[in-house]
Amino acid sequence: MIKLSGKLLHIFTGADFKKEDGTIVPGKMKLQLMVQTPLKNGEVKNELLDISIPKDKYNLYKDKMNTMVEVEVSIIAKGQVTFYGI
Repeated sequence: MIKLSGKLLHIFTGADFKKEDGTIVPGKMKLQLMVQTPLKNGEVKNELLDISIPKDKYNLYKDKMNTMVEVEVSIIAKGQVTFYGI
């Protein structure tokens, strides 16, 4: 299991989308986290990440805006690495 930590800035639901067969897929709930990544030169880079989560996990985060949170994630990699909550 991988845990990603960052400051929770926002929670939102992404737009619905249509599959090739015409099926409408509801948008996923997402956390917007500000994550600090240490650089080799000793500085820190702030990165804004959108992490999709199951809707039943919403209650874990709804009262934690502007605080540091940890999110259990898995990874999707198609060139750039993408995290999603589990």
